[in-house]
Amino acid sequence: MALLKRRHEKREDSRPGQIARQQKDETPLARLRQEMDRVFDRVWKDFGRDPWSAMSRLPDALGAWGGWPAMDVAEDEKNYTIRMDVPGLEAKDLDVEVSGNQLTVRGQRSDEFSEQHKGLHRHERYSGSFCRNVTLPSYVDALNIDARYDKGTLTLTLPRIAGQGPKRVNVRTD
Repeated sequence: MALLKRRHEKREDSRPGQIARQQKDETPLARLRQEMDRVFDRVWKDFGRDPWSAMSRLPDALGAWGGWPAMDVAEDEKNYTIRMDVPGLEAKDLDVEVSGNQLTVRGQRSDEFSEQHKGLHRHERYSGSFCRNVTLPSYVDALNIDARYDKGTLTLTLPRIAGQGPKRVNVRTD
């Protein structure tokens, strides 16, 4: 309560029409905590309605929960490869689409248990839909995607266009 009271007290050194200087309790650490509280409040509000989408909104700064389902993107001399963990789904539950330089993967996992299931002590596995987008580099052939699903992992392989790719620029000194 003392913290709340201090925030609303007028500073003695402030004049009408002048913005008060930073309060002692508005330190960078306090602002960080406020921002983290705001992020978690937004996610938890949505979590009950659509947990997959709520988890995808968590910022990448929080680690592996940067998007849901988890995804790895890699490239070598020949291919641009995307691997996505989608356990509990079948190939027919996945939709892969390319529009311009955007690759979109959508899916849906159905609930195996209904609310009438007797003897259910804990329900942590969620069902619902998800959508992940990846911006593709200009040097991949998006028309020749190879999509494979095996043991809960979706692997998308996009061949690189021969002779194209990132180019190194030399920086001169004067």
